[in-house]
Amino acid sequence: MTIMRATDLLKESEYKWIAGPDDREFDEIVLDSRKVTDKTAFVAMVGQKTDGHKHIVSAAEQGAALVLVEERKLPEIREMLASIEALGTTGVAAVPDTRKAYAEMACSYFGHPSKDMKIIGLTGTKGKTTSTYIIHEILERAGRSCGLIGTVENKIVGRTIKSKHTTPEAWEFQSLLCTMKDEGVKDCVMEVSSLGLKFKRTYGVDFEIGVFTNFLNDHVSDGEHETEEDYFLSKLALFDHCRIALINKNTRRFEEVLAYAKAHTEKCYTYSVSEDADFTMRDMKTTVRDGVPGMGFTFVTPDYEEELFVPLLCDFNVDNAVCAAASAFLAGVERDQIKNGMTFVRVPGRMEKIDNSLGLKIYVDYAHNGDSLKVLLNAIRPSCKGRIITVFGCGGDRPHDRRYTMGEVSGKYSDFTVVTTDNSRSEDFSIIAGMIVEGIRRNGDVPYEIIEDRRAAIRHACAMAHPDDIVVIAGKGHETTMTIKNTVVDFVDSKVTSEELRNLEKERGV
Repeated sequence: MTIMRATDLLKESEYKWIAGPDDREFDEIVLDSRKVTDKTAFVAMVGQKTDGHKHIVSAAEQGAALVLVEERKLPEIREMLASIEALGTTGVAAVPDTRKAYAEMACSYFGHPSKDMKIIGLTGTKGKTTSTYIIHEILERAGRSCGLIGTVENKIVGRTIKSKHTTPEAWEFQSLLCTMKDEGVKDCVMEVSSLGLKFKRTYGVDFEIGVFTNFLNDHVSDGEHETEEDYFLSKLALFDHCRIALINKNTRRFEEVLAYAKAHTEKCYTYSVSEDADFTMRDMKTTVRDGVPGMGFTFVTPDYEEELFVPLLCDFNVDNAVCAAASAFLAGVERDQIKNGMTFVRVPGRMEKIDNSLGLKIYVDYAHNGDSLKVLLNAIRPSCKGRIITVFGCGGDRPHDRRYTMGEVSGKYSDFTVVTTDNSRSEDFSIIAGMIVEGIRRNGDVPYEIIEDRRAAIRHACAMAHPDDIVVIAGKGHETTMTIKNTVVDFVDSKVTSEELRNLEKERGV
């Protein structure tokens, strides 16, 4: 590892030296005081549930070379600073904002790799993951080496790295960009979460294109955003560092988003699947191309119209496809390259079709609240000749309203619901299931079944399905684990579903 010193890394930050030596060397910067050693620097951040300033003495006692604190905290941590100063071994610096300083240190250390790349960032409540995958596929197949950073995984020149956060912390983020730059990546498309923006994880990066997909009532809870306004303003912050803005004209609070974008970017464009916009579409239809089901539509740009096909079902994926095609257009991709790249898209856990020899239509999707499940089921209905069978559960230690609304939506828009486990965490499954069932029963006497074991629930839904039916396994999508009480178990819906379908094929001699 490269040796670092505080004075070198803070050269781009406003700071005051408070106490201790300023020349100690370290090779790592940590945000968790439990990871402190005599070769680390500790940055004290005010988090959603914890405050790192409570642990600065412990960090110093463990030998931290540097402790970085916020100026506004100085009065209340005066005694703690005296204790650190008495040790005489740890340097202490104060900055106006430790999150911003942490990002500046990361940019400085990794040499601002984004300056040699064109980065497309997408924020919004829904659609980020699918849209980024489509953009990535288009750019890659257009011959432009493109990285991807997002919820499911990070991609660097054919390699995939499992994601920890939708938008990584600043140090990991800059490290990823640096690796991409070193490997010749010139373009990067990424999901930019509201919390990533609020906590300045992308600070110091200038986006070539910033996309605002939509704004729905979500992510306002303990551990997320305090209010809807905080959530909204956090998303708008993407445009503070963008050259070009692309906004979905169908989003809530569109006029406010547009006004903010116009005030903070050089150019601003709109897209829509239903209104006049700079980029739009017409003639949408469900179709099959080379045996692959998907959506066809005419993509309308300021310069041309082109027939496109995306191998993803549902109307909302046309919205994602128009968003991606418009982004690619603004990035300078030719029309034939947009058309070609889009036909190869596959998105883990987003209307992911599970292949089988039984002739069954089985999909895994990430829909994990009432709004997203309603959109999904309504989009599927026109292409379903039989029943819609929906399998889902709700997470424990999360807002209870989600359980009632998901139950109500599934009871209304599905023909049969299987209620099962989904990250119940510290709560009892029976309590969560009871709330979901109460929501289902708001629709009257509609059919449902409760099967706690998620694998058994998936198998049951597949076994009861006929070729005209559509089975939707919702809630977890791309997730690779499930938390039950204090135990984290490996569980991937697509993998488990494939295994159970293989077992059904053997049993039925297919």
